[in-house]
Formats: sequence, C-alpha cells, structure tokens
Amino acid sequence: MTSPHRLVWSPGYACDIGPHVFPTSKYAAVRDTLVGEGLVRAGDVLVPKPPSRALLALVHERAYLDDLEAAAPTPRTLRSELPVTPEVIAAFSLCAAGTTLAARHALATGAAAHAGGGLHHAYGGHAEGFCYVNDLAVAAQAMREEGLARRVAIVDLDVHQGNGTASLFRGVPEVFTLSLHQERNYPMPKEQGDLDVGLEDGAGDDAYLEALDAALEAVWAHAPDLVLYQAGADPFHDDQLGGLALSFEGLERRDRRVIDGCVARGIAVAVTLGGGYARRTEDTVRIHATTCRLALEAPAHRRNA
Repeated sequence: MTSPHRLVWSPGYACDIGPHVFPTSKYAAVRDTLVGEGLVRAGDVLVPKPPSRALLALVHERAYLDDLEAAAPTPRTLRSELPVTPEVIAAFSLCAAGTTLAARHALATGAAAHAGGGLHHAYGGHAEGFCYVNDLAVAAQAMREEGLARRVAIVDLDVHQGNGTASLFRGVPEVFTLSLHQERNYPMPKEQGDLDVGLEDGAGDDAYLEALDAALEAVWAHAPDLVLYQAGADPFHDDQLGGLALSFEGLERRDRRVIDGCVARGIAVAVTLGGGYARRTEDTVRIHATTCRLALEAPAHRRNA
C-alpha cells in the first residue's frame, strides 16, 4: 500500500565529488529502496525545481550567494571541503528546494520525507563541513514567511552539532534548535543553540535515548507547528566520522521517538537525511531508508488538517 505522504528526491542530487567519505550515491539508493518496497510509486516522488536566489537569500548573504553562482574558490566556499564546481554546488543547493517542498507537504498531511538535505553546517555567509546551503534554515524561514508555520523546531540528531543552523536562528524565538550530538567531535568550538546536548564518546542506545527523551520535552514545550528532523545516520556504531555506538535498532527507536511524538501532538514533521559515513554504504542507506519509511507510514495527523 502506498503512503498518503510524499517522498521528495531528485536525480539532480547525484554529483561527482571524487574520492570522498561522503557517499552521494546514498540519495538515489534510499529512493530506490522505498520505491522497491512499494511504499511510494516512482511517479509519485516529488522532484524539486532548482531554488531561486530569493529562496536562498532568506538565510544566506549576498556576497556568499555571488560566490556560489560563480563557483568561485574563495574562503567562503572552500570551507565546504567539497569540490567548488557548478555541478556540485547545484546538487547541494537543490536540497534547499527539496526540504522546502517536503516541509510544505508535511504541513498539509502531517509528514513528508526528503531523501536528501540536512546540510546543517552551512552558515549564512560561508560553507562548512560538506554543506554549501543550509536547507533546514531555508525551509524553516520559507514556511514562516509564507504563513504556513508560525513556530518551527529543528531537531538535529546528527552525530555532529548543527552549528550553522544554531548560528542562523540565535535570537529568533519562533525557531527552536535542538542538537543532540557527540561532544568531542566536529565542530570545535560549537555554536550555542536553544538546546545543545553533548554526549560522551561511545554512548550507546540506552544513554542516547535517555538524553533524547529529556531533550524532546523542550521541543514539545515550544509547541511548534512544524518539526524539521535532521536524522543523521552517523551516530551508528560503525560510522567513520562518528564516535557514538548506536545500533540499527537504537536508531530506529530514535526515529520513532521523534516521529511518533509529532504524530501524537498533531505536529507536522519533515524528515531530512543529514550525515552518514558508515564503512558499508549499504548500512547508511538502510538507516536512512528506515527513517523515511517511518515518516511515510505515519498517519495523517495535522492539528488543523
């Protein structure tokens, strides 16, 4: 049976970044997994159009957007640790349109899954940490400016702190940023978000979920209309860039905490993938596909739907 919710993905996410720890092939693999399971029909997958400059300018500075459009190797773009080429910049920028599209559909039906995005290290004025454009911030601001969501929460469960997102929404009371991450890992130093929970090296399922349960209480207290869920796969025990020790089962329980919590409260939730650098790319794909599956299987639950 197909889902009442929508999956967002684009073949435009595929790009050649050369030998790199970031597996850009995972986006298509997640989409193929969900279509292969019959959860989504191939023709029903929503494909975003390239983002306008005006959309990106909701959170990104003019000089930085000029550099991106020119694919100019400047201090602002080189911090991405990715090739500074038109192809790569276009692929990563397209994720901003994808997350915005997913957010819009989540607000209509209660949930949506984006097989991409979660690029939480990008700042307003520069790239960082494999992130050119902060799709989470763009989507949050777009939904607020369109009047579709007054209050937004960004729940960031990547192994790395969402420093760009925290920076962009510091002092914006309508957007609550939660980051639950490994404390002794990139980025160093960390930004201050609304709630930052740093976990010790090697934290496993039980310690992680206990911390998450406490942190989510602050999210629910914010009473968001929309949760943007950055569901990084890199807290996995075999991740090359992470130092936590979650199992497949622990990560699924993590996802259920977030998605089921939104369902129970009538909060729209849009999933993005975030990081994932397991030694076996198929493990990363399995984790991401599970997250998307849980969102797509959620009942329609919007408070005002």
